[in-house]
Amino acid sequence: MWQDYEWINQPNKIDMHEQLKFTTEGDTDFWRNTYYQFNRMTGHALLKSIPSASFSCRIEVKLNPRQTYDQAGILLYLNEDHWLKVSAEFIPDGKSHLGAVVTSFGYSDWSSRDIENTVFDHALTFELVFKNQDVELYFVDGETKEQLRIAHLHGEGDWKVGPYACSPNLEEQGCDVEVVAFDCHEV
Repeated sequence: MWQDYEWINQPNKIDMHEQLKFTTEGDTDFWRNTYYQFNRMTGHALLKSIPSASFSCRIEVKLNPRQTYDQAGILLYLNEDHWLKVSAEFIPDGKSHLGAVVTSFGYSDWSSRDIENTVFDHALTFELVFKNQDVELYFVDGETKEQLRIAHLHGEGDWKVGPYACSPNLEEQGCDVEVVAFDCHEV
């Protein structure tokens, strides 16, 4: 399934036999400029070009977090200045986050909502719907589909999409990720 996909920052430990499984490297993230005053384009993403102006993608991903900020979901990417991610982010001593980061013109912004850490006990499902540079982002929990964000992406060109994960904690310990299912199709 993954033959048409290419890595951004390929992790060292990958298993692509039956399902995509990999371990993130520590000190990895996707973030640009805003608030934290750093630029990190070191996260892991396996991306494929999407030639359509309108498409939908859905991922089921199992994240086994170890450290604060471990995260996994979908990345939609044009270049370092124009991209977005939707995911769950682990906070071990509090509530974790469902959220989206939208990056335009080199500046990231983040929207999130709290969620109980029990969310990581099973696979997480996220959906992305892209229509002429407008994007809807959802968290799907059984029959419930919760909108997390609507955004407009300003860059134009060859968009790529696929699973991503990273471990921003500076202690340099990663986490295990399993992509249970990933599907993209034209809408």
